[in-house]
Amino acid sequence: MKQAAVRILATRFVTRGAWTLVPCCFLMAAFSVAEPYKSSVVGTDYDFITDADPSTFARLAYKGMGLPEMPDKRNHEWPLRKKAHIFVAYFTDLTHVQISVHAGIGDKDAARTDALRYASRIGKLPTSLRKGLRRIVIQPGGRNTTAFADHGVFVLYSDNATRRIATHDLEETIFHESVHAAWDPQHRESDAWKRAQAADGRFITRYAKRNPATEDLAESALFAYTVLHHPKRFPANDRAAIRKAIPARIAFVEKLLPVGKAVHYPVESNLAAVLKVVASDLKRLAKAPDTPVHDGWRAEEPGAKKPAPNAAKVCEVDLGNPGELSDILSNALLRGLHRDEKKVAAFLRGPERDHEFRRSSAALLRATAKRFGLQETSLVAQVRKFLHCNCDHVKLGADLDNKKMGVLLKALNHRHNSKEKHPERER
Repeated sequence: MKQAAVRILATRFVTRGAWTLVPCCFLMAAFSVAEPYKSSVVGTDYDFITDADPSTFARLAYKGMGLPEMPDKRNHEWPLRKKAHIFVAYFTDLTHVQISVHAGIGDKDAARTDALRYASRIGKLPTSLRKGLRRIVIQPGGRNTTAFADHGVFVLYSDNATRRIATHDLEETIFHESVHAAWDPQHRESDAWKRAQAADGRFITRYAKRNPATEDLAESALFAYTVLHHPKRFPANDRAAIRKAIPARIAFVEKLLPVGKAVHYPVESNLAAVLKVVASDLKRLAKAPDTPVHDGWRAEEPGAKKPAPNAAKVCEVDLGNPGELSDILSNALLRGLHRDEKKVAAFLRGPERDHEFRRSSAALLRATAKRFGLQETSLVAQVRKFLHCNCDHVKLGADLDNKKMGVLLKALNHRHNSKEKHPERER
C-alpha cells in the first residue's frame, strides 16, 4: 500500500496517447509545494482506492469468440475489428459490463484470468459510474502504453495493467477512464460543470489546467470522490488543501456521489425487467423442474458467488446517446454497407465526429450520411438492422425496437420540421 506523503514524490512522466480522450496524469497544482506534481496518479503516494474496498463483482460469463471493435492507439492503421474472447461481468447492483479480451492474450482460460483482474476492480466503482460503462477492451502487451477512453468504453493494455497492479494503481486508472467513458458525455460540457470551473478559478492538476475542456473532470473526480467518501486517505493538511483548491468541483461531484448515501445501489431501471426474468424462470421451473434457469442464476465455476438475475436481458441501447449511436453506425457502415474500414475509423474516431457529438445523435447520423454519400433513410434502416449488435440478450421484439428507433426518428423529424438552425442540444 502506498504511503500518504505529499512532499516526497517521484518525478515520473507518463505521456498519453489519445482516442478521443486522453487519460490520467495527475499533476497537483493546489498544494503547498514548490510546484505541481510532475507525475501521473501512479506517481503520487495517495492510495485513493484500496485493495480492501468492497467490490460488487458477482460473476464472469463467457460468451464465446467474436470480432468486436478493438481500438489500439499504438497503430491506427491496424484493423478496428479483431478476434477476441468476449465476457460479461455481472455485478450485484444489477449492472453489467462486457469485457473483450484480445485473442493474442491466449486461450479461453488465459483470457478469463486476465478479465478477472479488471472485473473485480470495476466492481469497486460507484454505481453511477459503472452504469454508464458498456464495455472495456483488453489489448495484449503494451507495457508502456497507457489506457484511453471513449463514450461508454475504455481500453487497457494487459502488460501495463500488470505494472499498475504491482504499484496499487490499476483501481485509480479504471476510475479515471470510467469518468471519461460514463460522465464526460453528459457532464463535461454542461453549464453546471463550467460554472464550477469558473467558481474555483484554479485546477487541481497541471494536466487539467493544460486540458481544461477534456481532462479537468476526470482529473478532479477521483480527488473529489476520495475527499467526500474516504477523507482520511489524505493527510489532514492535504485534505484541507484539496477542499480549498476546488470546492465548487467537489460540490459538483457530491451531487453525483452524495455523502451519506451508498455509492453502490441497485439500478432501478433494470429492476423491473430483472423481476420479469425471475418470474419467467419460476414458471418454467414449476412446469419442468429440471429445466435450466436463466444464465444469470448459474455459477460457471465452483465457489462462484450467486449473482443477481442476468441484467443483460435488459436492453440498454439508447439512440439518444451519440456515443452508443457511433458504435452502431460503425457496424452499419462496415458490416451492412461494406464501407472502407480505415475511412470509417477515421471519421467515427476523429475530430469531425467529436464536433457532431457535441450536438446530438441526429446531427451525428446526418453527418455520417453526408460523409459517406448515403440517404438518411438508408442509414436509418442499417441502424435498425444493427441496433443490438453489441447486446447479448435474446431477441426482444419489434415493439421495443420501434420504441428505441423512435428516439432517433423523432430527433431527425424535429430537425427537418424546425426553423431552428440546430436541434435542441441533448443532455
